[in-house]
Amino acid sequence: MTARKKTVLFITGTRAEWGFMQSAVLRLSKSPFIKVKVLVTGMHTQRRFGYTLSEVRKAIHVDHVVPVQDYDDQMTALGKEVDGIGRYLKRHPADALLVVGDRDEAFAGSTAGVHLGIPVIHVSGGDVSGPIVDQYLRNAITCFSRVHLVQTSQSRENVLALGADPRLAKIVGSAGLDGLTASSLMRRKDVARHLGLDPDQRWFLVLMHPTILDNAPIPRQIQSVLQALRTLRPNDEKIILYPNADEGSDSFIRAIEKTRGTHHYHLLRHLPRMEFLSLMHASAALIGNSSSGLVEAGHLRVPFVHIGNRQQHREHGSNVLFSGYDADAIVQTIDKVLSPAFRRKMLKHPSPYRGGAVAARMIQTVEQFVQSL
Repeated sequence: MTARKKTVLFITGTRAEWGFMQSAVLRLSKSPFIKVKVLVTGMHTQRRFGYTLSEVRKAIHVDHVVPVQDYDDQMTALGKEVDGIGRYLKRHPADALLVVGDRDEAFAGSTAGVHLGIPVIHVSGGDVSGPIVDQYLRNAITCFSRVHLVQTSQSRENVLALGADPRLAKIVGSAGLDGLTASSLMRRKDVARHLGLDPDQRWFLVLMHPTILDNAPIPRQIQSVLQALRTLRPNDEKIILYPNADEGSDSFIRAIEKTRGTHHYHLLRHLPRMEFLSLMHASAALIGNSSSGLVEAGHLRVPFVHIGNRQQHREHGSNVLFSGYDADAIVQTIDKVLSPAFRRKMLKHPSPYRGGAVAARMIQTVEQFVQSL
């Protein structure tokens, strides 16, 4: 008699997290031991952030959607997500939940799981960031979870300190680096043609999220960046991506929307992952506070000007320089990361984040765990 496949529900809520988990989820769906179901919620369902639900649906069957409205603030969205995921799981029980990182959607899923007695498998726990809500959510998700697929040895130590079972805390590497090499990306001239950029000028990619617990008011956080951009060469290409749906994102969006239509400014709600990584790789620097500046940019040896304290305690490589919320300081930091001396130093020291066959390591652990249930 053939054993029943165990059902693993993957919960995805953001464009970035789906981008780096897509390969692993698609491969997991081909496992002879597991039936993968997909629940989509959060930013994926909001049109102002690009309605990336359609991107998920192009790649895999979506079993359920818990919608969030464009006008919902972060607290309202979180309440809808906890309620919607819980209701779905009561009607369609799963053997395990798979959640990622430190966002509200993962917290909502793990909250529903722990209340319903469903084991949670958590990807990328144990990281330490800065004064942001995500830091608290990440640790709470760790406490709610049974299995921990972490990025580094330090992350493993951190989840063990929170009470994780050492047998179920595995170092698998960074999902966003699975199979990622410079040769797998689009050529610069193809990126330029696709996005309407001048290939003969410098490119600066900006990805900045509001940080509600930081020491600067939300409006100042983004205004300092925009002021610094105005000091760059007039023909430098400035590509600004929309922020995450964090508290304060409305203020950020209003500020960056004022650049729309300005010569050599390009404002984008969303980029598919391969286009985003190709653009990052071809840019002179990444500017902002996204964790992609530490993980993916570090792996691809792209300079990252980190602004504020959002990621101040997270492990990082030599591609990162930190700056406060002062436009002059940001400009000085940009100049430093563009210097030949900084580039030589950056190329000498590897990133702390591991790539390679990350998806394969994740799948092996997930299969072993669900078969033991």
